Formats: sequence, structure tokens, C-alpha cells
Amino acid sequence: MGGPLHQLLQTLFHGHRRLIVRFLITSLGRALTTMAVVFFIREFLAGTISEQTGFTGMIAAHLGEQAVLWTAAVLLLITYLLGALFFYDNQIIVQRIIKVIELGLMERLIRHLLALAVPYTDRQQCGDVIETIRNDVMHIRMVVHAAASVVLEGFVVVGLLIMAAWISPWLTMWVALVLPAVSAPIFLVSKQLRVHSFTVRKTGYLLFDMILEILKGMRVIKTFRGEELQLQMGMQKGGAYFDELIHMVRLQALGRVGMESLAGLSVVLVVLVGGFQVIDGSLTWPALLAFVMAVRVMHTPLHLMHKQYVEIQTWRASIVRVTDFLSQTPQIRELPDAQPLATVPTQIRCEQLGFAYDETQILHDIDFSVAAGETIGIAGPSGSGKSTLLNLLVRLYDPTSGGVYFDDHDLRHLRLDDIYDKVAIVAQEPFLYSATIRENIRCGRVTASDEEVIEAAKAACIHDDIEAMTEGYATVVGIGGREVSRGQAQRINVARAFLKNAPILLLDEATSSLDSVAESKVQEALDRLMEHRTSFVVAHRLSTLRNANRVLVLERGRIVGFGPHATLLRDCELYRRLWQSQQLHHLPHAATEDDESLEASVHAHQQHLDGAADEAI
Repeated sequence: MGGPLHQLLQTLFHGHRRLIVRFLITSLGRALTTMAVVFFIREFLAGTISEQTGFTGMIAAHLGEQAVLWTAAVLLLITYLLGALFFYDNQIIVQRIIKVIELGLMERLIRHLLALAVPYTDRQQCGDVIETIRNDVMHIRMVVHAAASVVLEGFVVVGLLIMAAWISPWLTMWVALVLPAVSAPIFLVSKQLRVHSFTVRKTGYLLFDMILEILKGMRVIKTFRGEELQLQMGMQKGGAYFDELIHMVRLQALGRVGMESLAGLSVVLVVLVGGFQVIDGSLTWPALLAFVMAVRVMHTPLHLMHKQYVEIQTWRASIVRVTDFLSQTPQIRELPDAQPLATVPTQIRCEQLGFAYDETQILHDIDFSVAAGETIGIAGPSGSGKSTLLNLLVRLYDPTSGGVYFDDHDLRHLRLDDIYDKVAIVAQEPFLYSATIRENIRCGRVTASDEEVIEAAKAACIHDDIEAMTEGYATVVGIGGREVSRGQAQRINVARAFLKNAPILLLDEATSSLDSVAESKVQEALDRLMEHRTSFVVAHRLSTLRNANRVLVLERGRIVGFGPHATLLRDCELYRRLWQSQQLHHLPHAATEDDESLEASVHAHQQHLDGAADEAI
């Protein structure tokens, strides 16, 4: 677990070193009591044949020969109890260690994800990110538990080897020669286990991704009758995942069979060599029996060590994924000498602004300037770079050329918190936390009172709707607006922006996915919200931009028009074409009864537009 994860674990345990010390003490105690069990069994057997060893001789001299067996039995019982207590405390400490690691890792991963921000999440599969924070952390929990078990059982194995060497160094040498062979099958399959751990992880998050797609696209799946296709895809991905799991289990079982087969060799060797020593008198029967027991008992911790080693290899991919994730460098970073933004910018401008996504150039040489308090519409066909421009204006992305300036300050030289404090956003997809409506609005300004939350809701035209709900402001909602309609969810987002009271407002297709009734209510709230603020409005429906001070028209990442609505109707061909297309789309239905009436309607509507444009100019 080297590299970044090892450094992170050191950081996590900085204030919990007592846990590590206590874990080592209880592991050592468990090993010592296991050694003592073998010792007292040997002494008990020696007492049954009146063999005078140091311990039995001392007990016989002070308490008599009859007391030797009782003393050894009582001490053996006490040793077993002490060993059980050491093991109990050890397991409790292990769980506390795991808690420190699991919570600490989850906190670091989520904090790091938030630091990586928009540029990272836009490029990632949701299933992969969720797998990292949820399952990979859980797998590392299992790895830590396995590593702790290896340490504990390692102490026991070393203790038993020491005890065996005390009984018979000669037999211990033979056992030591066999031990590498016993471990060989596990190490032979470990490489394949590491490789397959990556495949298991990938097939797992692809299956999870598909489930997310079903949840998000249920309406489309049902209306286009795609159930069978989704089922087949699910079975295919699920089958691939479980096939990999079965293959890993097969490898684990193969290693275990080889290990247990060779483990019997050590017992046979001890019995054979030890039997000859008993015959020639160099070893007593009690010593041989105690030695055989020590070797047999040693197989249990050895088996557990090998099993836990396999467990570590099984989840190797999770360790690598977490370390890779933590090593990702945020693309949006604050400079060490970043300047504060104490005042509201009086001017926002772009100079030679360009942005490329991988090899694709999205924006080219964007130049414009906006005064504080202006409302700027942003229009253009799909894929022209409208949302990308919004992201650059408040440093959710960094440009690949040129820059964005608040007054004379390049955004890259300002503190990020100061920039974001000056901005509120209402996006196309309403975002609600899994919390109460009151908490969702209050996240715009966490120190706001209940009265201020209500005032913001009234300004956003959502107060009456909230009051009509059974739980009122205590109604729990979530992502996608559970318990509320889409229009209500959007107005809650607007209320959040009202409460924040930021001087810069970004509206990214805020009404495009709403029905006409909901759109009307949301637009009314947005119009009120934009008053006295510098607002940038991306809108598909150009009619919502008529009241903007100016409209910036983008085509293939370039500015092809920038000015008031009426001026653009006359001078910007793309804007005029987009406007006419939308206006013709809303012509009265009666005008489409035949080709002649349609042509007449179009001609009349065009004359009306031209006259309106000339009058406005």
C-alpha cells in the first residue's frame, strides 16, 4: 500500500498512534499466550510420566508430585482465557483502526473530488467515481482488516516457531525448510489475482453505470419500448462481472488446495524425523507430542495469513484506484499569492479568450466587455460554446488562451472563494440537496434566518406552493426534485440565488425544460432576480432575451454578433435566422392550412419583423 495511500494512512493516524501501539501489544500478547499453551501442554504431558523438567521439578519440590498435573491444567486454562481476552481486545482495536481509515479516506476522497471540480467530473463516468468513493473505500477497509490479521497471525507464527525451536531445534530446522513450499501456491496465483481484480472492478462499475442509466432514462426506455434491450445489456454486463468473480474464487481455491496439500507434508516430516529421535532417545514423547501440536497449531495462523494475503491481492485494484484518484491534480488551482476580491467588479471582460477540450477547440478569440448591472444574453446553435463561456466567466474552467478579467484582475490571480462568493447560478437541470426545502434555500447563505428564507421564497414566487405542502418548509426533497414539480424545483433554485444576493448571475437555459405555465412563473421570478445584477443568460428561446441590454451571438465558438436585440435582427444573419425560425414555429395553426396561406403568413410576418427592427433602430 505504498505511495500516496501510505502517506495518507500516516496522516490519518497522526492523532491515533495509541491505537497502533495497543494493537501491537494485544497481538504480542496473543502470540505469547499461544506459546504458553504449548509450553504448559508439554509440562502436563511430562508430569504424566513423572519426567522431571525445570517446571515440573520446581512444582514437585514445593507442592508434591500430585500437584504437578493440577497446576499445569489450571495455568493452561488461565492462559487460554488470557489469549481470548487479548484476541477480543485486538479485534475491537482493529475495528477502531478501520473506522479511522474508512472515514478519513472517504473525507479525503470527497474533499479531493470537490477540489477537482467541474473539469474532472465532466470527463468521468458516474459509476467509476461512485465506485471509488463507496466500494473502493469499503474494499480498502477489507484490505486493512486483512493486513491487521496478517500482523496478528504473524506474531503467533513467530511465537510458535520460537517455542518449537526451544523444544527441538533439529525438528524446527526441517519445518523451516518446508514452510516456503507451503506458501508457494499462494504466491503463484497472486499475480493472476491482481490482474483479475482490475477486471472485476471495471465490470462492476460498468454494471453500476447501466443501473444509473436505467434510473435516469426510465421515461425514454418505457416510451421507446427499450426494456428488452436494457435487460439484455444488464444480463451481459452482469454475466461478465460474475464470471470474473467466479474466476477469482477459482484461483483462490486452487491456491488453498495446493497450500493445504503441502501443509500435510510438514506434519508427516515432523512425525517421521521425531519418531526416529524418540527411538534413539534424543527426544522424549512429551516433547514430540508438544512439537507436533505446535506445528499443527501453526497451520491455522499460516492458513489465515495466506487467506488474508489473497484478500489483499483480490482488492488490489481498489488500492490502485484510490491512490490514482488522490494523485489527480486539480485543473482549477488557486495561486499561492492569489489576490482578494473585496469589491464588486465594475466591469467584466474577455480578451482573446479561447478554450479547447482535449483536441477540440470550443471557443476562439472571444473579445467583449460588460459593465456592472448589464443583462447579457448568449445565443447560438447547439454546440456553439454558450455553456462553456459561462463556465469560463466564473472560473469553473480555465481558458487555454487569453483570459477573463474582473476589472483589471485576471480571474486566475484572484482567490477562488472570493470569485464564487460573487456568483449565483441557476442551471437548466434544477439541483436540490437531499434535505428540507428550508435547508435547500438556506445553502445560498447558511447564516440566514427563517424570515430571510421566506422572503427569498416569496421573491421567487414559490412561497405559496411551499406553504400548501403538508410539511411546508420542512418538506424533504432531493436530486431531481422529489415531492415537487420541475417548475417548483427550479423556483427553489431561484430562491436560493435570491438569498445569496450575489452581484453576478448566471442563467444557463433555466427555463428551457419547463412547460409554458411553469416557464412563465420561473421567468417572472428570474426577471425580478436579474434586477440590479450583472446577468449572463443563455437561452434557447430568443424571446426571453428581448429585454437584455445586449445579446452575444456565438457560432462554432466565435462571436458573430453582439448588440441589442433590434440591432442584431438587422445586422446579424444568424440571429435573424434563429429568430425567424422560432417565430414561424409559433405562427397560428390556421395559417398552415395550405401552401398559399402559409407563404402569405411568412411574408407578412417578415415585413412585421423588418418594420419593428427599423422602428427600434
